[in-house]
Amino acid sequence: MISESALESDKIYKSAQILKLNERSTIAEIKNSYHSLIKKWHQDKCKEDKDICKARTEEIVKAYKIIINYCQNYRYSFKKEEIVNNLPDEKRIQENLIKRFENDPLWGSNS
Repeated sequence: MISESALESDKIYKSAQILKLNERSTIAEIKNSYHSLIKKWHQDKCKEDKDICKARTEEIVKAYKIIINYCQNYRYSFKKEEIVNNLPDEKRIQENLIKRFENDPLWGSNS
């Protein structure tokens, strides 16, 4: 499941995993993976519980939208450490700050 994390790179990485993409997938490979997963989990063809199929289909669609947005707007790689570097400056700075201070016990405290 794609969490509503503050880190855009985590969403992109998880989406790439959901779509079963390798680190250098092309747009054609992304679309092929999306279409094959949608066919597999379509409610009319899926042998699982219909609610599971529907949830899985929604997750695949959400992942695809995230990946396509990433590919259209930025130079792309799905290698975890490269995702942050490919984000625009403001998002990259924000994520680097969050990662730097996320384990700091004083960060975010009200004292």
